[in-house]
Amino acid sequence: MAIAFPLGFMLGGRNTSSEVLPRQSSQTATRREIFSPKILSDPYFLEQQRRNVEALEDVCRRTGQSCREAREARHWLEKLPIKE
Repeated sequence: MAIAFPLGFMLGGRNTSSEVLPRQSSQTATRREIFSPKILSDPYFLEQQRRNVEALEDVCRRTGQSCREAREARHWLEKLPIKE
């Protein structure tokens, strides 16, 4: 078992591709930068939260349910220090 781990590294090879993908600007992010420690200012994260709040507000308007949650979520979203 102790030999299998190092052997896997040796036999597995390395990615020899010299192609480096450009890092996408966070202002036009189409996905979350998972290694970024700044989640509350991540444009993708904020957009997803806006969509969630709008969905809750829609449920509240249509059914009268989850209205308190929708208000609290909207309040939380508006309190965020968003830098645009």
